[in-house]
Amino acid sequence: MRILVVDDSRMARMVLCQQLEGLGHQTAFAASGEEALARCRDESFDVALVDFRVGAMEGVEVCWHLRAAQGAKHLYLMLMIPGSITNQFFEVVENGADEFLRKPLDLVWLRARLLAASRVVEMQRQLERLATTDSLTGALNRGRFMTRAAGEAAQAQRSGRPLSAIMLDIDHFKKINDTHGHATGDEAIRSVVRVCRTLVRGADILGRLGGEEFAILLPDTPLQGAALLAERLRAALAATQVRLPGGGAVTFTVSIGVSALRPEEEAVSALLARADEALYRAKNGGRNRVVCDEATT
Repeated sequence: MRILVVDDSRMARMVLCQQLEGLGHQTAFAASGEEALARCRDESFDVALVDFRVGAMEGVEVCWHLRAAQGAKHLYLMLMIPGSITNQFFEVVENGADEFLRKPLDLVWLRARLLAASRVVEMQRQLERLATTDSLTGALNRGRFMTRAAGEAAQAQRSGRPLSAIMLDIDHFKKINDTHGHATGDEAIRSVVRVCRTLVRGADILGRLGGEEFAILLPDTPLQGAALLAERLRAALAATQVRLPGGGAVTFTVSIGVSALRPEEEAVSALLARADEALYRAKNGGRNRVVCDEATT
């Protein structure tokens, strides 16, 4: 796991980080509550080990702020308290800590509690995957895609950098299901995601919006670049074979619409709506083609 150690004692931080790394964990540290909040905003951690007092802030206050700032992502909070404290356990948990550890820390006990924490962290990851990804393909589901897309659109408008969108739909998908069965249709849908992942960048956002319709958001990409990628996707998918259960294979094509964010647009819905309109022009124009939004060409 990746663990953040929050302690204003340089020596205590160094010793604890060494012990945690000896147990196989990755570590980082913060010397104050403010630094811990900043690091958690910019980086991803599984567990935070917070001292009972960190500079001017109480450890319970640090836990409260970390819990309030984390949103939907769960950060497992462990507060380290002096052995002399016997009556503040409820306050510790009420302010956001998942559990407390007695100081001086017992390394065997710490290892056991981190093992228990890892199970909670893994369960939270599974719940997050279920809530944000499409179960058939592993791509983002519609809700998560729209949330990520809204954030990217806002960032693009602030920075003035380009942002493009691709909308993609499998041609004659009902015929694939009716002729070859739903298992083959499902495999065609999975094939779309597999091929897209081989061609898009790590920063690009891929989502299944429903049925046989997909969307890709392309940060820092003007319309011309998005159109080139769309054509590569179209050609690659047209060459993709879906194996049939009884032997042989079937191929399929896709229609694609492309648009780019306009300077005056604040909502990502307008960008996607124009890509969707271009997609339907591709469908009406004969399918198996890429059409760009006319207003941004």
